[in-house]
Amino acid sequence: MSVIPPRMSQQRNDRSRRIVAGRFASAPILLLTAWSLVGCYAYVPVAPSQPAASDGSVRVTLTTTGAEYFKGSLGNNVRQIEGTVTRATPDTVVIAVERMFTSTRESFTSQGDTVAVPRQLTEELSLKQYSRKRSVLIAVAIVGSLVIALAGLANGASTSGDPQPGPIQP
Repeated sequence: MSVIPPRMSQQRNDRSRRIVAGRFASAPILLLTAWSLVGCYAYVPVAPSQPAASDGSVRVTLTTTGAEYFKGSLGNNVRQIEGTVTRATPDTVVIAVERMFTSTRESFTSQGDTVAVPRQLTEELSLKQYSRKRSVLIAVAIVGSLVIALAGLANGASTSGDPQPGPIQP
């Protein structure tokens, strides 16, 4: 019969504490990563009579005629354009294109294109705006997930105490 020396028992216990401490240390990093991926912005439709704000981010949904019109400059089947407004008039919005979407929702990044989109070729014009509702909902979800994860880790750490001393069975 042999008994685990106290030093080995202490090493095992320290190892489990380091693992739990490492998990707690990574929680803030995971929280910051999740927060950076949050979409706290939403596209809000603009009334046709309202001009698009210059220097704002927009999403333009083209009509079928608009998709045909821009076929040569933007590509086949482009239905949505996202970018920054460089100039806006009541009849036309000039956009520095960042991304484009086809009718099948395939996404393409722009090669630095700037297009002047006549309002009559747009089905919808939406401005990108900060969404307080989305921000609050995602913050509640992240905090709730973090509380549940920390409670689980704390519960796991409290039940993983020192093993009972005694003989080791072969």
